[in-house]
Amino acid sequence: MLNGRKIVALCTSRLNDPENSRFVAELNEFLRTDQTSLFIYNINTDLYWNDDELRAEASVFSLIDFSVTDAVVIMHEKIKSEKVTQQLIDRANETGTPVIIIDTQREGCVNIGFDYAKGFEKVVSHVIEDHGVKNAVMIAGFKGNSYSEERIAVFKNVLERNGLPFSDDLLYYGNFWAKPASEAAEQIIASGKIPQAVICANDIMAINVCSVFQEHGYRVPEDIIVTGFDGIDEINYSSPKLTSCYCGSAALCGAVHEALKEALNGRFKPSSRLVEPTLILSDSCGCRHTGDTITVNRLRSFNDRFYRYQDDNMVLTEISDRILAARNLFDAACLMFTDVIQDLCIMINKSVTDKTHNYFSAKPYDYFEEDMLLFFQTSVENFRQRPMKKSMIAPDIEKLMEPGYPLIFNVLSFLNVPLGYMCSHFNDYDIINYTKIPIVVSTISGGLGGFLNMQYQQYLISRIEDMYRLDHLTGLYNRQSFSREFDKQMKLLSEKSVPVTVVLADLDGLKAINDSFGHAAGDNAIRVTASALKESCPEDALCVRFGGDEMLAVICGPCNAIEIKAKIRKYLSDYNRRSSNGYKISASVGTYITNSAGDVSFEALVKASDSDMYVEKQSKKNK
Repeated sequence: MLNGRKIVALCTSRLNDPENSRFVAELNEFLRTDQTSLFIYNINTDLYWNDDELRAEASVFSLIDFSVTDAVVIMHEKIKSEKVTQQLIDRANETGTPVIIIDTQREGCVNIGFDYAKGFEKVVSHVIEDHGVKNAVMIAGFKGNSYSEERIAVFKNVLERNGLPFSDDLLYYGNFWAKPASEAAEQIIASGKIPQAVICANDIMAINVCSVFQEHGYRVPEDIIVTGFDGIDEINYSSPKLTSCYCGSAALCGAVHEALKEALNGRFKPSSRLVEPTLILSDSCGCRHTGDTITVNRLRSFNDRFYRYQDDNMVLTEISDRILAARNLFDAACLMFTDVIQDLCIMINKSVTDKTHNYFSAKPYDYFEEDMLLFFQTSVENFRQRPMKKSMIAPDIEKLMEPGYPLIFNVLSFLNVPLGYMCSHFNDYDIINYTKIPIVVSTISGGLGGFLNMQYQQYLISRIEDMYRLDHLTGLYNRQSFSREFDKQMKLLSEKSVPVTVVLADLDGLKAINDSFGHAAGDNAIRVTASALKESCPEDALCVRFGGDEMLAVICGPCNAIEIKAKIRKYLSDYNRRSSNGYKISASVGTYITNSAGDVSFEALVKASDSDMYVEKQSKKNK
């Protein structure tokens, strides 16, 4: 429970699929009456059954907080990963969270699905018995696939029940997809034995089989009957409209809601519940169409989705390119304030902000940090990026839940590494918004991932430049790069009366430290002296390791040389007081000031400051 409302987590894939969006709309309307909020954990592409190396977007399911989740609904056939489904069930079992699972069977869960065998039997029986077909062939799915094998068994049983023989030449395989199904249809035609009917194991295959027969001059249904199975939207746009059987997710909403009511009221009991699919009679078998009609509104919605997708995609591609070239994360976020990107907030891992770190080196697929950064948020005046805990789920979560519509979570990833996650919070069920989710995810993932790569490359380039510009021991300029910077500064100041100060610090007793404590101690003394000089001078001072134990700074503009000397002494004194090295570090410091950059050469400045330093060093020796 969260903010006084019970939480149902729905795990699914491709929310932009019309059938999935209908399921969500109907289920959420049920839940709203029960004062229950729906959190949807969505992936944009199926994971598939044997996908051992899971893609980064699967990490969206690791975001489920079972401490506030009252029930989980898993659409297994949409996700298509045994591994992910089992991980979700195991995590739910740890907290005693009820699990309702769709389209598979798992112990300890309420299993809800279609009685596909009865549904497919309706189609086959209609063709064989109602239309009196004596010669039918079947195009199945994959060899060995459980759904395919079940439908083959139904086909055989109906033939046997009607006294019709079955032989292997009545069976073809179309792998549940367009091209293999078309190839199977070509094989049927090439055999010269044109059947009275082709019964396909799903609609996609049936639509393509119709096209192949029509291209060869056969009429459907006058010359040959073709049927499908599943009842997808496309059957209403095909020619002819396809006879099928409706197995859409929305038809399961009632059963899922009843199971959730029981679970949320403490009456959860593992069971299996089957819903019988509805036969759709239509033109492809010669019957009058009984499925959905193509209304003007549905055509307008389809047209709007098609053209909006293209227009939005062009805008989002430009945004992605601009994010990639942004100067910093805040500028990158500001580029996303457009009409195309609405009703969402984005949380990214805090380590994304470290541009000195190669973020894409070996992260596990389900990696999210507890410390997140609110990267972007729409509908907020004076937006600012700020730290956020992953356990907060999303910023202003109470306000996001208040309208009663689902919160939809998607992972942002690049190079198969999660960057963070996106929470969409539309105040309607408009499928156009759901259709936009994948391209928004792709845009932000590509732009942000490219930005991080660019930032890290720039960091590496600066490090390489530093290797050539800076002395590796002290971090000060080496003599060659210092000479370039000095000449550049003097050229800029040559016609101005700007004072130039030179500060020369010479480490005392380096040989004695090396001889008594080793060269590592000597290197440390050089490093500390260099830090003393750099920290004591203004930020824009040019500091160089001038010799083995000599460090020099050039300061353009007014400064207090006496104060700089005092700061160097204090820095070294403070270090010695804290140190337990066994040796003291001191430096002799000389300074020289000229009133104009054009007055004297660099060599003259160094010589003058060196003379001043020598006086101090000699004074120390005399003491």
